Amino acid sequence: MNHAWEAVLLAEHNNRDRDSLRFVEADGASPYIEVSVTDLNAGEPEGDRVEINPLYRLGDVFGRLFDRNTDQMAQTRALFFDVCMHYIVQLDLREGLSREDYHCSLLSDDIRSGRYGRSAGERFALFGRQEQKQIVREYLHLLRTGNYQEAFRKAVTGLYTGALVYENNETAHELLVYLGTADTDTQRERAAFLRDMFLPVQETVHFFYENHFGIIGVDETMVVDEMVIF
Repeated sequence: MNHAWEAVLLAEHNNRDRDSLRFVEADGASPYIEVSVTDLNAGEPEGDRVEINPLYRLGDVFGRLFDRNTDQMAQTRALFFDVCMHYIVQLDLREGLSREDYHCSLLSDDIRSGRYGRSAGERFALFGRQEQKQIVREYLHLLRTGNYQEAFRKAVTGLYTGALVYENNETAHELLVYLGTADTDTQRERAAFLRDMFLPVQETVHFFYENHFGIIGVDETMVVDEMVIF
């Protein structure tokens, strides 16, 4: 964790909000790294306070703005420093932003703001940040190809390790989905979001959580007390 943008990415990877981080000038900053930390191998910032050496790579910009020999307007300077660092981090992260990343960001904002329905926005918040990125990428794939079953299958199997998606050969427009996770209200809401987001209205989906439904001829699914009769 050397640069400020690395600290932000690590925090977001652990489902923390970027806006919750507050950048402050480090008191005893190292001249060799931008982020002042006690443990160089830390997996994410400790707390919401991120200490920064403003002269590490931005000395030409911050040298006079944040002169340590000036002690006037301390609170204003601290607020301005935090705003500047958030803006610089955003610029850093956008340097490697592809067109698809940009579209994913816009789509995520639309879902969160309720443009796909209030319930969709509330259910979308039940997924972690990395899970949300995976969902919107598969949804963009759906918009490009129109293959809703493939997009739905990739989204489900990407989010749930060991998940299985079956198409019922006897009934048209019916899917059986085994998630392999605990049957909770949260998981039911997450499953409902995936169904509504990826599948057309005429498609019927039956979700199975902890226990797989029994399949004749497949012994692994016919274990007593570990199967669901469908």
